[in-house]
Amino acid sequence: MNFAVIGHPISHSLSPVMHHANFRSLGLDYSYLALDIHPNHFHHIRDIMTAKEMDGFNVTIPFKTAIMDYLDEVDADALKMGAVNTVKITGDKWTGYNTDASGFIESLPLHDYRHVLLIGAGGASRAIAQGFAARGAEVTVANRSPERLDDWPFDVNKITLQDIERYADRTDLLVNTTPVGMTGFKDEVLYDFSSVHPDAVVADIIYTPSKTPFLALADSLGLTTINGMGMFVNQGAQSFKIWTGLEADRAAMTECVKNHL
Repeated sequence: MNFAVIGHPISHSLSPVMHHANFRSLGLDYSYLALDIHPNHFHHIRDIMTAKEMDGFNVTIPFKTAIMDYLDEVDADALKMGAVNTVKITGDKWTGYNTDASGFIESLPLHDYRHVLLIGAGGASRAIAQGFAARGAEVTVANRSPERLDDWPFDVNKITLQDIERYADRTDLLVNTTPVGMTGFKDEVLYDFSSVHPDAVVADIIYTPSKTPFLALADSLGLTTINGMGMFVNQGAQSFKIWTGLEADRAAMTECVKNHL
């Protein structure tokens, strides 16, 4: 079977090495590629994946929302999230799923997160926000352009980055969902943590590098931090089960990613 991850850029992705570690552990002769698809060519995505005889693929920045226009069916949860990060191909049928929220929430220290503050309003943010909103948490999303949240089909507090300070002191979980700090992207820090509650957990969905400037600053202030590696492994394992019906070897996947980081 053949699988891939698509995005732009994609050279930083450890998805191929992680999935191949799982395939080796399970004795499977499968392949997994990282495919850089330029946005100008994205409208050819079905032709591209058909030519490569793909059985499924993951979707990352910037295509998690755009891919939905090319699917035959979308899982109910992914439809609510308005974003897809996993596509299963069965014959000519493409079905979309989203493992962002479940993969992220599984990776967190066990707490009752009642007030969640997300930075960024992309596909991952929307999925994670919906996941916490469905669990009854109050979700606040900070973005340079809050109007990007106007079409979200669930309730969140919509604020600008400058308004974070008004919410930070009662936040249980603060999450960077933007690519800022990722290898190949800007490394500015989007928030200075001056008002964040000292017991809050600070998370970044980025895993390359393992400690972004965002997490490094939070860590220097004594805050509990977590990077995106756990989310990354959980997503991969869940995608693998969607494609094959098999349980992934998460230990082998985690060890592989840790070694590369």
